Amino acid sequence: MKSAILLFALLGQFYAQPPSVPATTPYSDFPLHVHLFGVHWNYVRGGDYLGYGRGNLLGPPTQGFDYTFECGEPFMHNAQGEEFYQARWKKQNEKLEILMQKVGSDKLQKCELKVAFKERPYGPSTPAPPAPPAPAPAPPATK
Repeated sequence: MKSAILLFALLGQFYAQPPSVPATTPYSDFPLHVHLFGVHWNYVRGGDYLGYGRGNLLGPPTQGFDYTFECGEPFMHNAQGEEFYQARWKKQNEKLEILMQKVGSDKLQKCELKVAFKERPYGPSTPAPPAPPAPAPAPPATK
């Protein structure tokens, strides 16, 4: 049993790939720009990566969103403020497709993000949402 577990652990490391980064050449088929951060992903059997994160669809106006994905390639968050992924709508306001490439390669990959928009963009300049109002005190009990 221990041998089988060790074998699966080794094979998982063998098949896992390093994450991709934003494509550097502009492509007119991908007119949108998204800034992704807080990317979390896991390698699953069959060669797919499942993950989630947060991002901003750069505007005007800039819109914040949460996303999930299942792709054949993992990807990194945008490390710098001016960095972005090129994107296009696969289904308006529901699914975005981003364009990425492996480090040191011109080979392009695509990944579909399922998005849920937020009221505000994410980022350090975004004010915190207001605190919910305090509950009203309970009326005094009558006898």
